[in-house]
Amino acid sequence: MSSPNDAAADYRLTGSFNRKAGQLIRHAMRTERLRFSLAILFAAIFSILTVVFGTLLGDITDDVVIPAVAGDPIRGVWGDFTQDPVAAIWIAGAVFLAIGVVNAVLVGLRRGVQGIAVAGVAARHRRVVADALASLPLGWHRSNPSGRLLSAMSSDSESATNTLHPFAFTVGSFVMMFAAGWSMWRMDPWLAVTGLAVVPVIFAINLAYEKIITPRWDLGQSRRADVSTIAHESFEGGTVVKALGAEKIESDRFRDAVLGLRDADIRVGKTSAWFEPMMDVVVPLGSVALMIVGAIRADAGYVSVGNVVSAIYLVTLMAVPIRGLGWVLGQMPQALVAFRRVGEIAQAATEIDEPGSVEVERAGAGALAFSGADIGADDGDGNLATILTDVSLELRPGTVTALVGATGSGKSTVALAATRLARPTQGAITLDDTDLEVIASLGDHVALVPQTAFVFAGSVRENVTLGEDYSDEQVWKALDQANVVDVVERLAKDGKSGLDATLAERGMNLSGGQRQRLALARALVRQPRVLVLDDATSAVDPRVEQEILRGLSADGQGPTVLIIAYRLASIQLADHVVHVDSGRVVDAGTHDDLVARDAGYRELVLAYEEDSKRQKEQEAGYIG
Repeated sequence: MSSPNDAAADYRLTGSFNRKAGQLIRHAMRTERLRFSLAILFAAIFSILTVVFGTLLGDITDDVVIPAVAGDPIRGVWGDFTQDPVAAIWIAGAVFLAIGVVNAVLVGLRRGVQGIAVAGVAARHRRVVADALASLPLGWHRSNPSGRLLSAMSSDSESATNTLHPFAFTVGSFVMMFAAGWSMWRMDPWLAVTGLAVVPVIFAINLAYEKIITPRWDLGQSRRADVSTIAHESFEGGTVVKALGAEKIESDRFRDAVLGLRDADIRVGKTSAWFEPMMDVVVPLGSVALMIVGAIRADAGYVSVGNVVSAIYLVTLMAVPIRGLGWVLGQMPQALVAFRRVGEIAQAATEIDEPGSVEVERAGAGALAFSGADIGADDGDGNLATILTDVSLELRPGTVTALVGATGSGKSTVALAATRLARPTQGAITLDDTDLEVIASLGDHVALVPQTAFVFAGSVRENVTLGEDYSDEQVWKALDQANVVDVVERLAKDGKSGLDATLAERGMNLSGGQRQRLALARALVRQPRVLVLDDATSAVDPRVEQEILRGLSADGQGPTVLIIAYRLASIQLADHVVHVDSGRVVDAGTHDDLVARDAGYRELVLAYEEDSKRQKEQEAGYIG
């Protein structure tokens, strides 16, 4: 797999329209060099045989048809075989049939190989987008709508290859144009000049088309991404929309986006509507001009009737490669827009610092320390925006540290920084005295369980292992640690293990707490040395949460735990508590110490305590 830098370089477009078009085509050739080369070879042979067919048509007219009508002897190679006009026609027909059969085979081979090549290029686009999305920081994802990402993975990847479908035939057909031009030049230079005059006209029409259509294609692709974004949001927020009666608002919003896309596509369609007819009319006009010039030259005795017939046939024949060229050039503006959009995502991925290569011992719980760290998060434009300042705290191996603070105080940023998803702009964050920035395979040491637990459509085993090679015994142990074994066992059907049970898309057949516990098992199966819980048990029953936290260190072999806590019972289970407020660490110590000396912490804890009492009373049936 190529690096993000290599991918970004492959997708960089510079210069004029023709230069950019060449860069797109070179990218495709590099991606599927063998298949495109074979397709072009098949097309070139087809083109040569087709010109041979046209030349033979003129020869038969001069050597067989005209002499037969005039009662003269059959001339040329046909006369060497027979002087019977009917037999000569049959022989010529057999030659034409043989050329047709060979060309039919060549067309089948070209289309098959070319189709595979185009699919390979589209797959490369999707792989590049997928690799880039996996490398991009959270800030980039937050500042870019999901519709843009979906568009890049689907419509942009397809649109960037549309111009390649007739590419091999068009390139091979240039052989037809040169061969036809050479054949007409041998007949008469005036016939050649008249017949080939259509080529510069085609390029002039396309130049005007490209100038008009490119911004319209760009707008259409942006509108298409908007539609995808709104559709995705409506699906994700379906519960909110239904619960608050916002169906009409969402429907109107989607309608406006769809109408905007419709208008953009109509403008594109109107532009294409005049381009294609103009391309269609050029070749017939060229044939008419050739008839006039051919008649004059034949009357003067410079060419034969057969020469004029062949020339007209060859010019008419060139309508096919010219149509192919017109299709390539007509689709090129759209393809360049889509190619550029894929390249922008690939380029964004190169702006992320590559992880280090220092190996750290994996045995035992890890010691994580923040030393005067100013912590920043990506603002979506590749820049770090400082969120926390002068953070200093120490997580001793095997201990549980609770991070407490009001909403928006910066707790989640600390959690992200512990997993290198947020970066220190000053100071350092270390694991076992090694800077986090240089540690290789940090995910093998530090595991993050976010508040929003994402569940993939697939089996329980696939969701826990994520494709890694863990035994069923290891998976069951992780599920047990996450207190979710009973849930998995209930999912078992038809005598199969619960690990083989299928989970619906986004885990819709699980409750919020069950999804969180499954996500916790996903982290625990990897036996991390540091476990970061970003309010990852907020939907779990408080009693179950306490059982999980106690179980993590019950045998003394558990990981170092950093938990963002909102429940008093969870805070009291922690060995160490850190109070964060307004982007700064206010105080740190035991729960009792902070209650005694930190008024802000004491106020928070009292609020948590009141909330806990309320929940207990509700469970006991005293309220509502």
